[in-house]
Amino acid sequence: MDSGSISRLPVAPLPPSASRRLAAVGRDPINLHRALGHAPALLAPVLDLIHALRFDAKVARSLRELMICRIAQLEDSDYELAHHLPMAAESGLDEDQVASIAGWREAACFDERQRAVLGYAEHLGAGADRDDEALDKCFDPVEQTELTVTGATYIALARMLRALDVRIDASPLD
Repeated sequence: MDSGSISRLPVAPLPPSASRRLAAVGRDPINLHRALGHAPALLAPVLDLIHALRFDAKVARSLRELMICRIAQLEDSDYELAHHLPMAAESGLDEDQVASIAGWREAACFDERQRAVLGYAEHLGAGADRDDEALDKCFDPVEQTELTVTGATYIALARMLRALDVRIDASPLD
């Protein structure tokens, strides 16, 4: 990868439809978008899914960011962590919580719902046993579905980022 590239592939022009979609939600393109720009027909639904998770989900943003950060740790995705650890803090997780995500089982700073999310992230991302009792106690079917789609989406994104060797943005925004 040369010093001017953003991934192992040459930079593709961002399709106008993607630029319009990002502008509609007040976003600038990031390296992930630019790397996926080689396949505009696939980039569009990826953006739609990411934006639906961000703007249309019932589950609290802090819980979704907790899920995303734990998935990123499990997937060893420095790119996702660079973008989502700051968003986790902005979403209301305190400094101790953000610092304790990897060691959440031993940390006293997480409540019951947060622990259910972290356990579910480990089920999705590492094959740990799923705690149906905790999930059912803390989340209704809609919320469980949103958490499932959030976790699975960010597993897929982490693997795309790794496969394309996408570099962390100079100033991560997402």
